[in-house]
Amino acid sequence: MRQIKKVWRYIRRYKKLLVISITCMLIVQLLGLVAPLIVKSILDDQLVGITRPWYETTDSSHVAYNGKYYTQDDPSGNQLTIVILNGEYLAIDGPIELGQQFFDGSQLKVVTFEGNEVFYDAVRLEGREVMNFYSPFIQPVTILLILLFVRYVLHIIFLYVQRISTAYITTNVVRDARSDAVRALQRMPMTYFEYEPAGKVANRIITDVNGMINLFSTLMNLLLNASLSVIFAYVGMFYLDSSLALMTFIAFPLIYVWLRVFVSHLNNIAKRVSESASMITAKLNEIINGVNILQIFNYQQETEKEFEVVSNEYRREQLKEQKLHLTIGWNMIRLVGLMVTALIIGYFGYQSLTISGFIISAGTIYAYNDYLSRLIEPVQTLFREFGNLQMALVRTDRIFTIIDAEQEDDSYELIPRYKGDIKFENLWFSYIKDKPVLLGVNLDIPAGSMVGVVGHTGSGKSTLMNLLLRFYDLKDGDLGNIYVDGKEIRELSKRTYRQHIGIILQDPMIYTGTIASNIKFGKDVPDSEVENVLREIGGGYMIDKLENGIHHEVYRGGGNLSVGEKQLISFARVVIHNPSILIMDEATANIDTETENLIQTALNKVKEGRTTIVIAHRLSTIKNANKIVVLENGLKVEEGTHDELLQNDKQYAGIYRSQTKNV
Repeated sequence: MRQIKKVWRYIRRYKKLLVISITCMLIVQLLGLVAPLIVKSILDDQLVGITRPWYETTDSSHVAYNGKYYTQDDPSGNQLTIVILNGEYLAIDGPIELGQQFFDGSQLKVVTFEGNEVFYDAVRLEGREVMNFYSPFIQPVTILLILLFVRYVLHIIFLYVQRISTAYITTNVVRDARSDAVRALQRMPMTYFEYEPAGKVANRIITDVNGMINLFSTLMNLLLNASLSVIFAYVGMFYLDSSLALMTFIAFPLIYVWLRVFVSHLNNIAKRVSESASMITAKLNEIINGVNILQIFNYQQETEKEFEVVSNEYRREQLKEQKLHLTIGWNMIRLVGLMVTALIIGYFGYQSLTISGFIISAGTIYAYNDYLSRLIEPVQTLFREFGNLQMALVRTDRIFTIIDAEQEDDSYELIPRYKGDIKFENLWFSYIKDKPVLLGVNLDIPAGSMVGVVGHTGSGKSTLMNLLLRFYDLKDGDLGNIYVDGKEIRELSKRTYRQHIGIILQDPMIYTGTIASNIKFGKDVPDSEVENVLREIGGGYMIDKLENGIHHEVYRGGGNLSVGEKQLISFARVVIHNPSILIMDEATANIDTETENLIQTALNKVKEGRTTIVIAHRLSTIKNANKIVVLENGLKVEEGTHDELLQNDKQYAGIYRSQTKNV
């Protein structure tokens, strides 16, 4: 099974713990085999052992009764029989017939299996006399009780060790799998995130990874613990009654057919339950991230209705699963177990009534019923855990769609800092086959220059930058090349290639921490350098107004900072990391004029000594660019300086006039 092989990759890291767990499991099952035999010996050999024949002897060290001495070890003397009937102990000289017994106060009547009535003179024993006959059994019973106590103590100890070692394995496996999933997530191509909602991906890493725990635990219960339980149960059953043990094998074909029917229904339900749970997480993620918009537009009631639809779908699938378990699942196995127990008691009772000389003791019934319960319990576990197994298999598949997904080359090597010469050569690119979004774009960007890229929505601006950043790579059906310093960018691994490239987004990513931690972003630099950089790009006021300066705590997403302050942090982050190529993607699109002036000052500082490409919504940001490129429907339609493009009076001039007509 492929899921088991995948999980084994993680489990085998903890082989020592696994060996300890399996060894303890084996010992626990061995102790389970011994316990019924000890109880049987106490009941049959010791507590009821007084009813075995006693023989007269001259050795005064044995049991004294009525002026004589008796032992069960030497059959040479006259026989004395002790009968336990209705709580009374009766003494009869000589042997007696087997059969149904009655006592009238002086005589014991025995109705034999053939229907004959036999009478014996019987004497009721006093309490002291009964204790005398039990005296030889006190020491063996004491030893057996001590053994039984020791057995239970050892059972508790080894069961604890087995479960704690299993727990160590599962928690470590989940930790390792989550780490691998996050590591894999960071190396996945951007196309993966286009089709998978963030909440659904998060659910796989947070929740579906537990499927690996359930798979391991279920396999331990089903394959090892249950198998050992069945084996040792049959050892005990064959020891007690081999013919009845053989009869139980008839049930296995029936259980197999029953299980096949059960699994065929459960597998489909398990997939739907897991998918419904993921959709709930995705919907919650959508609600939480967009709660401000929901409140502004008073969309709360509609949101509740939409969530209720998803939640009800999950509820319906869960109910189907529960109904399946209650009808043909583990709940029915309980009923079968009770019926089999009644059948065993009936079997032994019938044997006692029909076979002459056959005597069934309480200890034998107890021991056989105990072994039978150990045989039925794995079947109950099979039906109970099979639902968990199916769910675990589904969830394991889902988490491994991340861990084993297609990943980009993550190799890394230090390379010299780029000069910054960039060349787009006859670039044709499409996200969907035969629907190109770039149509033969050619563009040269000299090192150290600033280039602005403008165009209406859908013109291909962001696509051009996504290709330069290698969020996407040219694939079959695409044409062209992208060069940096004369070298095709696909010749290097993405991680190596990106070490000298920086980006500033329209919505800067701010992480929980401090201003300093967001600017350093993994770079080992002193706080003084961070503060100097922030002041150089115009962020000094932000440091001065905050009590803790650059160590001011930042909330998730920068919720306690203004838009301009967040952008200043992203600018400072770029300066600290010192890339030779900088890409700004609509960095001034959502800010006011005052903040734009602040950002423009920061940009003038940041662009020094590096090639800067600015995707601009506000053309005032790129008026002083060395070159401006205009894209329209995937084509490069204009190229030149701000003044040259205004003189051409084409697309750029039209966009510029539309932005300045009210000024």
